[in-house]
Amino acid sequence: MTTVPPRTPPPAPAPGPDRRITEFTSSRTRMLLAGDGLTTVLLEAAARAPLHVRITHVARLSAHALDDPAPRTALELEAGRPCLLRRTRLVTPAGVPVSANVVVAAAGRDADVDAVMPAPHPLGYALAGRGRRLERRLLHVGRAAWPEAPDRICASKTYVMCHAGEPLVFVREMFSPAYFPAGTDGTATAHEACPANEARRPHGPDRPVP
Repeated sequence: MTTVPPRTPPPAPAPGPDRRITEFTSSRTRMLLAGDGLTTVLLEAAARAPLHVRITHVARLSAHALDDPAPRTALELEAGRPCLLRRTRLVTPAGVPVSANVVVAAAGRDADVDAVMPAPHPLGYALAGRGRRLERRLLHVGRAAWPEAPDRICASKTYVMCHAGEPLVFVREMFSPAYFPAGTDGTATAHEACPANEARRPHGPDRPVP
């Protein structure tokens, strides 16, 4: 009797693009949000100019003093753990902001991160220059109030940089709607007004729009 070999199940289909990303109308914005490498490279390509960091705020504080609970959760920070907070803009040579960034890291967890946090350099470039190749783990993609004009909506993504599976740096990036339109399927364009109760507080964190 002929033995029929068992059938090999077909391979599982490859996962498709993240739906949160595909909802954005602009292909340029989708490409930026889907990238898992150095964001600065894509921003400079869009701006057609080298970008430099303008630091707007740097602080050392306890994790419980952070206004936004997202970094505490993502980095698994105890309430009293000292951490580093940095807010920056990536700007063109003419001073035009292309992105606004909020970065949080646990102080003392990684010597390279401690060293580059207060320096006026793009974080990814700075860590790469120290030989670090960190994995980026996407947490959220969506829209937020553009910090330079809170009545405008911008595209935003939040992720953590990890080493050996351990989260080291929390990053929230918001992108200028002048370069990366934030319109999504069935929504208004980048010039859509942001509801008053969602506008960023003058000195508060740059928060996403649900």
